[in-house]
Amino acid sequence: MEILVREMKERDILSISKLHQECFPTDYISKKDSLTWIKGNYKANPRFVYYVAENNKKIVGYILWIELGGFRKEAVIELEQIGISEKMRGKGVGTILIKKSIKQFINRYIRPRKIELIKITTSNKNQAQKLYKKVLGAEPECVMRGIFGGDELIMFTRKYN
Repeated sequence: MEILVREMKERDILSISKLHQECFPTDYISKKDSLTWIKGNYKANPRFVYYVAENNKKIVGYILWIELGGFRKEAVIELEQIGISEKMRGKGVGTILIKKSIKQFINRYIRPRKIELIKITTSNKNQAQKLYKKVLGAEPECVMRGIFGGDELIMFTRKYN
């Protein structure tokens, strides 16, 4: 299975919105809200940068990287969201998407600066915590209770470069 990872293009907005709806059904009230959310984030480049994973020219995943706190000497970035199509889960697409997209993100938007911190917020029950630890070395640091219908775990990777 070959996975191509590339920065999202405007023509991908509808596909990403559909995938967003599949992966995060509680993140929006209507399909139009999902589309508005994705469009708004896309337009906030270079602060918000989407990457897509393609298999056989079909988008099967996406990831959203954000730079937090301004364009500082040492960057603080966040893996804000990652979504993989249900048919492709458990096949290593998430690992490939994280590894390839962070490399592209750093090379295009961060260098020559260093990364001080990578932040990841995820459901306390999300199995992806293992992926974030394995691929990024992220460690849990705190829990926000009672948000988004449950508890959210905040994980950090310090000094990634």
